[in-house]
Amino acid sequence: MNEKKYKRLEYLRHNIDYLSIRERQEYYELLNELKRYDGYSDDDMEKEVEADAYEDSQEHWQEPDYAYSGASNSEGGSSRRASRNHASASPLSPRNTNIKLPKKPKKDKPRKKRRWLRGILAFIILIIIVMAGFFVYGYNRGVKQEGGTIKNESFTGTKNSDGSTNILVLGADKRPGQSSDVAHTDSIMVLHISKDKKTVRLVSFMRDTLVLVPGVTSDTGEPNVKINASFTIGENYNGQGINLLSDTLKKNFGINIQYYAVVDFSSFSTVIDSLFPNGVEIDAKFSTINGQSMDEVPVPDDLSETQGMASSDKVLTAEQAAELGYPDGGGTFMMIKQGKQKMDGRTLLNYARFRHDDQGDAGRVARQQQVMSTVMSQLKNPLMLFTGASALGTARAVTMTNIPNSFFLTTGVRTLFSSAGGLDSTTIPADNDWTNAYDKYGGLGLLIDMSKYRSKAQSLLGQ
Repeated sequence: MNEKKYKRLEYLRHNIDYLSIRERQEYYELLNELKRYDGYSDDDMEKEVEADAYEDSQEHWQEPDYAYSGASNSEGGSSRRASRNHASASPLSPRNTNIKLPKKPKKDKPRKKRRWLRGILAFIILIIIVMAGFFVYGYNRGVKQEGGTIKNESFTGTKNSDGSTNILVLGADKRPGQSSDVAHTDSIMVLHISKDKKTVRLVSFMRDTLVLVPGVTSDTGEPNVKINASFTIGENYNGQGINLLSDTLKKNFGINIQYYAVVDFSSFSTVIDSLFPNGVEIDAKFSTINGQSMDEVPVPDDLSETQGMASSDKVLTAEQAAELGYPDGGGTFMMIKQGKQKMDGRTLLNYARFRHDDQGDAGRVARQQQVMSTVMSQLKNPLMLFTGASALGTARAVTMTNIPNSFFLTTGVRTLFSSAGGLDSTTIPADNDWTNAYDKYGGLGLLIDMSKYRSKAQSLLGQ
């Protein structure tokens, strides 16, 4: 019933005792229309009448005088009484002038829709809880399968004032059988996660960069120690390699390190094979070797000593290796083709560590960044939440790190899936932006504009 008819019905109800026969007929027609189209039943109407009649009796409702006048036998009186008798015969007696017209009933559809939406929301929340529980269970199972986590080095981390997080990622150049006090860092990277967890940067520091090392070099002299040597020096002093390297980065570049992660040869291979049992798809790129372009590049395979020969391995004599510019003589080399392919953990490790093409250490840094970016992008597959939980636990177990599980399982996973721009990679120093100089031990290093790169590092990694 539309609003105009509602108003008309309201008017007739208030003037029920004074209506003509035609108006009473209109009144009942409107009430019937209300019943038919607005869902108001006869029972509802009768209840309204009875309730109002009760209220009227409590108020000692009086009949109008004209209803019982002495002119009852007159035409007017007879007409009015007949009219009353007709009204009293109806379940909606017009004698009751206090009938309350119902408000327009609310439709059930919005309510049903809200119930449906609440059901969907509850189902989604249940799925998220189940997924989270499954992920945590798989993660912990992966850690236990490796016998627990590796014991950490003592480390004093420093947070950035802007709420962002810096993680020092080290690839330990530690071959099978070597002790930690002779190991260098094959790669030095700082992974930066912005406060909103949507921006991820990877800044690589070339390992031959000459720096000042606290307690080792004079603060007033020229930088004369390779940055990767600070790790070895620290390891020789009560296992403080990570602390000393972190302090070196702070002293020279003004950046803070809150967490660290150290991966050596064998653990890197284990991590990749656990996360990607079918291999990592990557586009292998090498520069020329001694000026020669090669479709298949021989790459040193240090893991052959403990894991045996791989199907792609080849033994080169000292003369064959020298022709290709390898200064360390012959040995076991893995033959890696240029171009797109799938690599297992061992192959990916050898690819990332290779530095004997004509780009040298700059080429190796570029490959390491490529590997990191590729791995992170392929980890974004949502199926990893189901299939990779145990593998991530394995990765955590074989990695020496002070990153708490709570950070890894919350911020780490959130960052992985929310970083829209992927991994933004930068190298310090940039390609060929250095001069050659010797360190205090007689080795050839890279002398850089420290003021320039200090400012750049802080702009990328915060303070």
